[in-house]
Amino acid sequence: MKKVILLYIFTNIFFSQNEIQVDTLLSNQKIMLANQKIMLEEVTYIDPLEGKKYGIEFNPAYFLLSTTSDEGFTLTGSISLFTVSKSAEIAFPIYYTEGEDDLRIFHFDSHYRNFTGKHRNGFYISTGLRFTILQGRERGGYSLFNHNWDVSDEVKSIRKIGLTFGIGYRIFGRNGWYWGTSLFGGRYFTNTEFSILGAGNADSKGILDMELLKIGKTF
Repeated sequence: MKKVILLYIFTNIFFSQNEIQVDTLLSNQKIMLANQKIMLEEVTYIDPLEGKKYGIEFNPAYFLLSTTSDEGFTLTGSISLFTVSKSAEIAFPIYYTEGEDDLRIFHFDSHYRNFTGKHRNGFYISTGLRFTILQGRERGGYSLFNHNWDVSDEVKSIRKIGLTFGIGYRIFGRNGWYWGTSLFGGRYFTNTEFSILGAGNADSKGILDMELLKIGKTF
């Protein structure tokens, strides 16, 4: 009887130890495969911005749509610098539009875009400044008699600067072409708003802007 008990205990200990060894071996194997995958991704990844110093973007769709009207046109694009960091870029978006009633709107932005991944591809967060020049006819009070806004014959010019924060996404191709989208908002450091006829949100205290159809080329 004692021999049977000892054999039972020995058998349990033997198989338990083998089971622990097998579990440990499988666990170590999974860790090795995961590390191997990470190393393989780093080795095979080819940075499309390697050797590239800057990029130029342009929104052709926005420009073509704006030329369908006789009231003016819109031009939007940007210049990006890629040599500042391996995980960031500095971009200078530009927006210019002409409209009726001598309206002119010019935005010049400066964005620092920090990518959240290992490379300058994909999702990023940004912070920046916006400098705006508005030119147009000054809007007065609302006339109940004419049911319209009183408009001055003189052309007024306004300059203001603001702070912005935002998010975006970039896709860079190995052929040098790239595309991106962004959404950012903020506010101007000014107390004046809605004084230029037809300027809309560009003449408010708040800033809200989105980029979608810009296509760029790296150099």
